[in-house]
Amino acid sequence: MNSKDYIPRTVESYIFDEELTARHMVFLAGPRQVGKTELARRLLFSKGCGALYFNWDDIATRQAYRMDSRFFESKARSLPVQDPWIVFDEIHKRVRWRDILKGTYDLFKDDFRFLITGSARLDLFRRSGDSLIGRYNLFHMMPLGLCEALEQPHAAESWLLSGFDQLARVFEEAVSNAGGPEFRKAYESLLHLGPFPEPFLKQSDRFCRKWHQDYISLLIREDLRDVSRVVELDKIENLVLLLASRIMAPLSMSNLAGELEVAHTTVKGWLEQLKRLYLIFPVRPWSKKISRGIRKEKKWYYVDWYYASEDSARLENMVASNLYRTCLALSDTGYGDFRLYFVRTLDKKEIDFLVTRDGVPILAVEVKSSGTDVSRSLRDRSRWFPKPATLGVQVTGEPNVCQKHPNATWLMSADRFLALMI
Repeated sequence: MNSKDYIPRTVESYIFDEELTARHMVFLAGPRQVGKTELARRLLFSKGCGALYFNWDDIATRQAYRMDSRFFESKARSLPVQDPWIVFDEIHKRVRWRDILKGTYDLFKDDFRFLITGSARLDLFRRSGDSLIGRYNLFHMMPLGLCEALEQPHAAESWLLSGFDQLARVFEEAVSNAGGPEFRKAYESLLHLGPFPEPFLKQSDRFCRKWHQDYISLLIREDLRDVSRVVELDKIENLVLLLASRIMAPLSMSNLAGELEVAHTTVKGWLEQLKRLYLIFPVRPWSKKISRGIRKEKKWYYVDWYYASEDSARLENMVASNLYRTCLALSDTGYGDFRLYFVRTLDKKEIDFLVTRDGVPILAVEVKSSGTDVSRSLRDRSRWFPKPATLGVQVTGEPNVCQKHPNATWLMSADRFLALMI
């Protein structure tokens, strides 16, 4: 297993590509402790700009700005570096942060490059319209994927971006080159320890357990308090724990509200707040042209599957998180609008996950902890998605499984499938 203290991240391969960013500010959003600050600092040192890291949680940075809004300029211009990078970390926690960035970028866009890192509020403002439009590109940094953990190249772009008429063929080529003993070992470690870099690198059950206990407390009692007016923090911690037994089915808000003794709308608001903190994420139902399809209730998963129950729930959550991460990355890189759904009808016919590209289904995924029988819903998915034909994959927790079935349907071990994700 990786014994280093840092794992290079996939996002580093594209967020500094000027063809993609056009010299706009680079916004890097993601969960607390996912490695954004470490990535930023390593970028600066690699560019000879180590002195240009400014954390707005640091009172010295805030005081320097109050005394001189151009406090970073002299330091940047004194470096023997062309186009120096400047990092503003956690600036989104400051009042009028958007105005600060707008003024700074407009004044220095031809001289400096800017990386802005943060979490909850950094991508929240997009919903309300803003003067920063046209001045930034937003990217997401999520916890570790399987290929990333092994520092191996991924194959997702090669097959998920192929034409519909070539999808099955390109996927089969990718499958033949995926996996191996080292992938199985890393998969088992990630499944057990979760995808965040620090517990994964430590490889200690005791450290992992303590880290995850502290993480929930810090996220709710510090970050949530900073970005919302929520005061019932104990009930929100309870909500996070209650989700563990509910992640494999559409979530009933009314039942959850009853257990927490709060209003339905309160639970809905809390879930949205936890989503903004990258603790959980929703998967919406796909109902286009599906008779008797569920249309409203979402399924909710943890970004870190460690919090899910063991066995089947944790495996499904792990697959969901990796599919979500892949959709975010492909959308961020400008390859299309990739989204994650599930399919479920009122008579309980279902497919766990459906990936779409620009609104068209391309991949249907079922997850089973054991067994080698392909589910009927996956086999018969053409009744829901006749044209263009979708690829179908049933993921199993059992090792050393890789079977091809009719109609571009596959049964394979989880480690092999996740080796095909970003």
